[in-house]
Amino acid sequence: MHPPRRVPLPVLLTRPLADAEALAAQLRAEGVERVVISPLLRIVAFGDLPALTGGLIFTSVNAVEAFAALGGRRGLPAWVVGPRTAAAAEAAGCEVQGVAPDAATLVLTIPADAPPLTHLRGDVQRGDLAADLTARGLKAVSQVIYRAEAQALSPDAVEVIAAGPVLAPLYSPRSAALLFEAVPGDRYDRILAICLSRAVADACPVPPLAVSDRPDGPAMMQTIRNNLHPRAVEGPGPTV
Repeated sequence: MHPPRRVPLPVLLTRPLADAEALAAQLRAEGVERVVISPLLRIVAFGDLPALTGGLIFTSVNAVEAFAALGGRRGLPAWVVGPRTAAAAEAAGCEVQGVAPDAATLVLTIPADAPPLTHLRGDVQRGDLAADLTARGLKAVSQVIYRAEAQALSPDAVEVIAAGPVLAPLYSPRSAALLFEAVPGDRYDRILAICLSRAVADACPVPPLAVSDRPDGPAMMQTIRNNLHPRAVEGPGPTV
């Protein structure tokens, strides 16, 4: 009999599609054999952009993509959260001035002599970044340019949950609530949630498997990585 081989659990990704695909690529590089993408939120840009002449703030790739979809002006300075958002902002023609791991840090690192700032965001947010910057003495406003519309779980997602257990990285209280609302209560224990923050964990009706030490992408990825192998299976293992 061959010794047990540690096999990563399947992973269910419910983030908006662009975010889910980026995370899926990282997970496959970690050896995850089955990644199921089933976005519970669809990002829809809407409305008209205001006259933007100062600096921009982006706290997600979704906001940058909405800005670009609405014909955002190129060449404006931008301060952003996370390296993926920075890369998206540069691709959209922005001149990235600063990158922070989270919104709270970004508030503290934008220089006092920054131009008037507009935080381009979605219709649901936690906290008020523009208000926090105003409290520091900067000129800042926010503008909603996209909404996140709820979607049903895909058939593949329903199947992988039914087979269970499945790891489910959760990045927002809303996505956590939507996932558990879509699953019968007697299947909650098949979802091993890994939460970005305590606020996300609090939105889960059962305790999560793990909560990230910090609410940022690298810390969350490390938490996922630490929990990919909660079981071992019989098998010959890879050949070398």
